[in-house]
Amino acid sequence: MRKPGQRMLALLLVSAFLGLTPVTASATSEADVERAEAARQEAYDRLVEINAQLDAALLEYHTINGELEELNHRIDVIVERIGDHETQVQKLTARARELVTEAYMNAGTGVFQVAFEADNIQDLLTSQVLIDRATDADLVELDRLDAVRREMDRLREELKVDQARIEELSAAAAENVAEVDELQQAAADEYNRTDAAAREARVKFEEEQKRIALEEAKKKAGAAGGVGVIAGFQCPVPGARFINDWGFPRSGGRSHKGTDMFAPRGTPVLAVGSGTLSLKTNSLGGIVAYLRTGSAMYYYAHLDGYASGISSGIQVGTGAVIGYVGNTGNAIGASPHLHFQIHPGGGSPVNPFPTLRASC
Repeated sequence: MRKPGQRMLALLLVSAFLGLTPVTASATSEADVERAEAARQEAYDRLVEINAQLDAALLEYHTINGELEELNHRIDVIVERIGDHETQVQKLTARARELVTEAYMNAGTGVFQVAFEADNIQDLLTSQVLIDRATDADLVELDRLDAVRREMDRLREELKVDQARIEELSAAAAENVAEVDELQQAAADEYNRTDAAAREARVKFEEEQKRIALEEAKKKAGAAGGVGVIAGFQCPVPGARFINDWGFPRSGGRSHKGTDMFAPRGTPVLAVGSGTLSLKTNSLGGIVAYLRTGSAMYYYAHLDGYASGISSGIQVGTGAVIGYVGNTGNAIGASPHLHFQIHPGGGSPVNPFPTLRASC
């Protein structure tokens, strides 16, 4: 038999062990919860950071390409104006040469001597001897010629400046496209992680992005505010990256009337609802598609091509593959993306961003 002291010691040891066990389990449980929460927060922070970097890169993309588009438009206008001026100069120069001939025939050696010494036709036409013998109508012609030449020279200098800026922006655009593509891949890798922390962080991130988008939309009036959530709306490019680029400047005083959704070339583009397709091509949108549903018309641009079996006039269901992300039309050289528009009732476009953010 054990002595009383031994029994008491054994009871104390058992009590101590039983008393410690729940505390250890509780401590372990709390540590697990803390680690899980830290993992979720870390995953969420990574999502926020990579998407912030991508948003900044996309903003730079729109800024660079907006300026490039405007400069190209300016250059087209300048070249056209220079061409018009050159035509005028040819006509006015022909008339001025006639004036020189007439003056020589009437005035003799004075004009001949000036013509012989002149370095160019401009010096000859502005020589005092010729001016003295010109009529008022002739002087008007000479003044016009001088003014047109000066304006043409000014336009050519503008053209040089704009062309130099085009070269700078083209280099910046190439770097930006590479950055956007790299960040898109990084964002996709982060977004597609399958661990529990990443899944929970993704849900939190999506909900936060949708909340922010809808709150921003409420602050804007008219077309810029969009139409918000559309029942049954299918995201046209799941996993695409996009920002609220509605209203960004475009050439000729235009503004961006859609949302550019960036994704790798060849990513499937889906029908956002059930409706009738019309397929076309144009210089701006390249390969495009129009989807007409009972409540709206949706415009898809810069497609790389259409899906097999897709043709104008066919009916498609929600989620059907229409085509694939590309950069046709005036997006050649840009990062592949879908330019997407919403036209409620088939009328003027409204900002698609709130609807896309709520559904993608």
